[in-house]
Amino acid sequence: MIYYHVTYNMSRSIIIGKIIGLILRLFSSRGASALPGLIALKLNPNLIRQLADKNRLQSIIITGTNGKTTTSRLLGAILKANSTSYIHNRSGSNLMRGVASTLIKQTNLSGRLNSSLALWEIDEAVLLEAVKQLKPAFLLITNLFRDQLDRYGEIDTVLASWQQAAKLVPAKSKLVLNIDDPSLNYLAQSLNQSQSLVTYGLNQTYSNQTALSHAADAVFCPQCGSDLNFSAIFTSHLGHYFCPHCRFKRLKPDFNLLNLIKDHTKLPGVHSKYNILAAATLAQLLNISRSSITTGLSQFSPAFGRAEKFVLNSKPITIFLVKNPAGFNVTLQTLQSKHHLLTKPLLIILNDLIADGTDVSWIWDVDFERLNKRQTPVVISGLRAYDLALRLKYAGVKPNLTHIYPNLEPALNHFSGLSGSQGYILPTYTAMLALRKILTKRKLLGSSWKD
Repeated sequence: MIYYHVTYNMSRSIIIGKIIGLILRLFSSRGASALPGLIALKLNPNLIRQLADKNRLQSIIITGTNGKTTTSRLLGAILKANSTSYIHNRSGSNLMRGVASTLIKQTNLSGRLNSSLALWEIDEAVLLEAVKQLKPAFLLITNLFRDQLDRYGEIDTVLASWQQAAKLVPAKSKLVLNIDDPSLNYLAQSLNQSQSLVTYGLNQTYSNQTALSHAADAVFCPQCGSDLNFSAIFTSHLGHYFCPHCRFKRLKPDFNLLNLIKDHTKLPGVHSKYNILAAATLAQLLNISRSSITTGLSQFSPAFGRAEKFVLNSKPITIFLVKNPAGFNVTLQTLQSKHHLLTKPLLIILNDLIADGTDVSWIWDVDFERLNKRQTPVVISGLRAYDLALRLKYAGVKPNLTHIYPNLEPALNHFSGLSGSQGYILPTYTAMLALRKILTKRKLLGSSWKD
């Protein structure tokens, strides 16, 4: 009787979810989104666990503040090169509703999936629930930075939640951590002896900073509270570190780029090295050959807004999503290393909708002072364009070089008319979606949900 009830609830939720998805595909240009999963989970909160158990699903969860999307897509490219079938919430939400929507789309009416391997990009705020429902074979955490304080709180709050999630990962599974992040090192040391830990980190040769950024988040020893000493800094607080007052220090990683795989993508910036290394580490743990790893990395194409390129007014334009101080600073650092930060056309778009984080005070932790010697205009747009203009004024950017257009369409038009061989657009999340809509309408990019 219980089995029949569970099966009935599961089938009913799948059928209703598929009907909603079909309707959305017929009447919406943006595709099925996460609504099928949202409704299905209202009807059956245990749907994800039931489908995972029924199919003995081997789940790979990738989470963290920055790099989730790129890392998951890099691994997806490697799996494809290896001819490995897998499920992926590639175009859906990274909340539980997105997971449910992906499973509904991939299953038949009886709950049978077309693959036993699943790759999940998971929002850091729902990691605990995702681990409970999916019982992952692999959990990879990329990094921990401040992000959307109104939603997540400080990093200590997020880390406490991740510690709970990590302890629920099955003992036979693998927890994969970026050991260059002191917070994740601390998490690793809090695990049970029975849990299988794998670490990765960059070699000192990738370090090009000698001092911590003023916006660095984890600069104190998580064990004793003393200042950490850094012998190498890659970005923000990620690097090689030790505490001079206790025994806490960066451990030697199990995987690094030199002993794992060479960099075979054209993704710019040291943060891309971390994403490549994370994906290659997981691929190695899945026993994928190095030739498939190399092929997958070379064939990788970035997700929208993550160093994606398009042509505007005969100029190549690159889009970098910026959603927190650490991510914004590494983007500025990347442009500066290419000698483009002060010379190439630049459009920055700042929104404060719920998906962006309604608190935009984080822009004061961005190193906009890197722009103060700029001689070419900066075009500013978005719902909080004037807040951004004020921040640039205090950063020393000349007011006559700050062109403000709260509405995105005229901002993009002005930006496209600036002289220069190429340009860069730096939007927050909802600004990126609005930009995508305009570019799609102008037939400069394809539809995002089909990507």
